[in-house]
Amino acid sequence: MKILVTAFKPFNNFEKNYSMEVLKYVEAVYKEILDVVYDDCYYELKSKYKLDDYDLIIATGEARSRDKVTLETQAVNISSCSLYDNNNILKINEVILKDKENILYTEVDLTKIKERVTLSNDAGKFVCNNIYFHLLSEYPSKSLFIHVPNCSDMVEKYKECARIINEIIDCFI
Repeated sequence: MKILVTAFKPFNNFEKNYSMEVLKYVEAVYKEILDVVYDDCYYELKSKYKLDDYDLIIATGEARSRDKVTLETQAVNISSCSLYDNNNILKINEVILKDKENILYTEVDLTKIKERVTLSNDAGKFVCNNIYFHLLSEYPSKSLFIHVPNCSDMVEKYKECARIINEIIDCFI
């Protein structure tokens, strides 16, 4: 099985992005670090990888307000956040893709993994939700998004989050 896992670079004057740190400990997959930029991060990913060739695409991002790994079940067709992306773009109530539904859901069978991770239906409205909406619009049957929690820059927390992601990946192999 061919699996791609992405993470994000730091943003908003943070020195690290926890998803990028966790990705260092994720095993046996293709990995890509993306810039925190609306839309362009998805187009960059598509230009580097033939996404049709992958069996599973797992995008990861950080959610510093959370205390556990959460798997997002859906993305909404809106970008709206008080934070600027790394291209200094601020989006307030902007539709991501015209002529698409308001909400897209992953079609990946979650029954194998739902005991291993907390499910969430709120991917936010920043770049995490943006890339997930793009992925779900084209690859709903093989796209997932996982938020890693506040890791407080602790290697053991990075490894624990990666262990959960590795377990999820193992369920599909």
